[in-house]
Amino acid sequence: MPVILTQHYSPSDRIYQDAEYSLYHYPKQYFSRVRPGDRFIYYRPLGKTAPRIDSKMYFGHGILGQCTPDSVRSDHRFVDLKQAEPFPRLVPMLDPLGRYYETEEKRAPPFQSAVRDISETAYWKILAAADVAAAGISLLPDTELVAMQPYAYAMSAPLDELRQVSSIPPGAGYKPKGDNRVNVYESAALQERARADHQRVLQLVQREVLKRGGSTWYNNNIDLYARVGDRRMLIEAKSLVDLRAAVDRMRYGIGQLADYDYNYRQVLEAPQKVLAFGAPPDRATGWIRSVLEDQKIAFIANVEERLLPLNESARSLPLFEE
Repeated sequence: MPVILTQHYSPSDRIYQDAEYSLYHYPKQYFSRVRPGDRFIYYRPLGKTAPRIDSKMYFGHGILGQCTPDSVRSDHRFVDLKQAEPFPRLVPMLDPLGRYYETEEKRAPPFQSAVRDISETAYWKILAAADVAAAGISLLPDTELVAMQPYAYAMSAPLDELRQVSSIPPGAGYKPKGDNRVNVYESAALQERARADHQRVLQLVQREVLKRGGSTWYNNNIDLYARVGDRRMLIEAKSLVDLRAAVDRMRYGIGQLADYDYNYRQVLEAPQKVLAFGAPPDRATGWIRSVLEDQKIAFIANVEERLLPLNESARSLPLFEE
């Protein structure tokens, strides 16, 4: 059944760790209404700030992906928006006959509910009013498929300022920048950032850096940049809930490290590239460590709440110096 997802625009109005068109963060009362594979439509409430052109409008749509627990708040979850895009045309609450699109009558929807089920006919009426062709829905970019393919470099992507942090930000740690919308590659990366094992391996890295008097930074792209003395590290973390995905995770991580090292070269100052897995690969894909060593990328993983170096480059990191 299709659903409406209420999405505040202003960060000051948001109490959840959303990343628009990428992640939706929601509390326990909506667990039963958020179902992987269902279609959704975005609704923009008025909010506390000045009205926007899309206030009290339906403004985008897509398909819900995987639901994952919030590693910090057990009564909350994240859902990937694996296929999402803005509407070609904004749609108001009322149709030309003065009826609410959601209820298909004069009765107002329960706007106090952030996640609302709607009928199939209401869903298609909103899409028709938005000038969305039915055939185009299946052509939306799918972040789950993107994450299984080699990473596509974004050599002309705008830079995002590094922000110093003493703790790993919750969820994706995403900070909206004006009306700039994340692309499908950024979206896939942000979805992964919210995974519990991704969060934990970064927390372990940060703990070791701070223990040695170092400092850490991040931004909307870079998972973690660390300095310990005169040593610099660019860390890309990869969730590994399914060990069969280890090779795909490695390939994607190599691409991201190369992308960020190139685009942020003036800021990062030739760091040691580090790939951190939420769990070590199994024996069948153990050769990953050799591939990464050949690329001069340090390979580490979380093993029973301890960081383990998995190749020679990793063993020389300051994280493992006594």
